[in-house]
Amino acid sequence: MKKNILISGGGIAGLTAAKFLSKQGHNITVIDKASSFSKVGFLISLKSFGVKIMDELGLSAKILQESSPSEFVSFLEANDEVIQHISYEKMNENIERSVLISRGGLHHVLYEDIKDHVTLLFNTTISHLDQKENKTNITLSDGKMIEADLVIISEGLRSPTREKYFKDCKVEDFNTLYMGGRLKQAHSYNVGAFKIYIDVNKMLSIYPIAQNEIAVQCYIYDTGTLSASYENASDLFQNSFRGYSGEVQDLISKFAKNGIMFVDKMGMVNAPDLVNGNVVLLGDAGYCPTALSGMGASLSIYGAKALAYFISINAVDLALACNRYNALMQPIIKKFQTNAKNNASSFIPKNKEQLHHFVSSFRNASDADIKKIMTEPIVLTEEQINFIQ
Repeated sequence: MKKNILISGGGIAGLTAAKFLSKQGHNITVIDKASSFSKVGFLISLKSFGVKIMDELGLSAKILQESSPSEFVSFLEANDEVIQHISYEKMNENIERSVLISRGGLHHVLYEDIKDHVTLLFNTTISHLDQKENKTNITLSDGKMIEADLVIISEGLRSPTREKYFKDCKVEDFNTLYMGGRLKQAHSYNVGAFKIYIDVNKMLSIYPIAQNEIAVQCYIYDTGTLSASYENASDLFQNSFRGYSGEVQDLISKFAKNGIMFVDKMGMVNAPDLVNGNVVLLGDAGYCPTALSGMGASLSIYGAKALAYFISINAVDLALACNRYNALMQPIIKKFQTNAKNNASSFIPKNKEQLHHFVSSFRNASDADIKKIMTEPIVLTEEQINFIQ
């Protein structure tokens, strides 16, 4: 049964849902506050079931064209002493390969694939929702009104629609500032060999992704407000890594002056229910696990497939479809949000004692231990993969 479905937010979650639902024959309208989409964006690692779902959609070849090489990662102390040196090929032997790609690159692949199959409205947001029985009347920001059988909210962590219509949801401040970006410039690092520095209240990752391009990401413990963090981000970025090697400080200085940087405060969405009538939360709008989970993109993609799956088998009863989606997602959300908190505790230690404990235990870990630490938290059960409840 063909439905009229509005998706608010054309990010990774929204476009993946649009892809699955348009394939089912539904009329899909995607709205987004942006005036256009670009390929600019910070690096993400698409892992495990996220890669598998992109395979299913026939997008793997295009995603690989947009990806960056990733061969090794070295975890280091601030003085460049090696904690662990890991081969990605070895680490991913028994799971789907990981794909390092910019958020904009992944988004571009999804957009190019779906743009001719849905209605996409830029510079458009939701002003008001009026639910009546099995329909919702939506007033858009330009004053136009449309009617939909289902409204999917995929507006991201700070979704204004979620804040307005899902009163029980809360955003948990992770007290961690994220800064990530790319710099087009020749460098001396080995392409595909990454460095991650672990230190008290901070973590710095250096990703040489091409001979003339390098990416940097860092997480810094920060209890300030988002506006204050934005204002002081450049100084905080440079000051946090003073005392590191000249090479690292030079790279950070160049980034601060010439790089394209993205700054945000990490947060988690705690949503006791992803459904309100025939309005449903998807992706970071409903269950952001923070970038520290390492699975934000994959979880958004999985959620989009899960929602579309339940709609496909319950098209005559969208309320049932959404409730089944909510029941499936809640324990999975808890799993990945717990992973993020564990990762923050391990990889961004709060004091020197915790740092010493992490360095000692991680340095002495066996290959089997490393594989367990790095891969076990990112897999789902067969029942979850197949949406069995």
